[in-house]
Amino acid sequence: MPSTLYQPSAQLIGVNTQEFVNQAQMMLKAHLKLPFTFATADAGVLFTVPTLTNGAAAIKLDSLFWEITTSMTGGATPAIGVSSSNAKYSTKGDLLGGASGDLTASLVSTNTYVPGTLGAKFAAAATTGKVFLVAGDTLRFDRIASAFTAGAGYVHVDITFID
Repeated sequence: MPSTLYQPSAQLIGVNTQEFVNQAQMMLKAHLKLPFTFATADAGVLFTVPTLTNGAAAIKLDSLFWEITTSMTGGATPAIGVSSSNAKYSTKGDLLGGASGDLTASLVSTNTYVPGTLGAKFAAAATTGKVFLVAGDTLRFDRIASAFTAGAGYVHVDITFID
C-alpha cells in the first residue's frame, strides 16, 4: 500500500490535469448555511451568487430547508419564506415557505431541522425543470406576513455547479 497520494497526471488519467481538477470540483455538491434572525429585513439578502470559476455558468438549487436554533415567536401570525432576485423566482416564498409562508408552529428549536413548505417555483422544478441562479442573483429572506419578535436560525441550501 502506498504511503503517499500522488497528484493526478495527464498520463494517468488521459486528459489535461487542470481539466480533471475543474471537473472534479464541479462534481462536488456545495452546501450553504445562511443565517437569519427575527430582525432580518424583508427581502434581506441571504446570499449572492458570486462570479463563478472553473467553467461554471450557474448553480442549481437541489434542496432548501430551515434549521431553527432559537424558536421563532411573537408577532401577529407571522410567516417567513425564501425567494430570489431572479425574476423567475422573485415572488415571496417561491423557493421556501410557499405563498402563505412557514408559520410559528413549525419554526421551533425542538424541531431543529424543518423541511418547511416547498415554494411553488421550487416544487414545480421537480416536474417542469430546475431552479438555476447565475452570478449576481441573490437568495432573499421573505417576511410574508407580520414579523417575529424573537428567534434565529439558518436556511440550508444544497447546490450543484452547472458548466
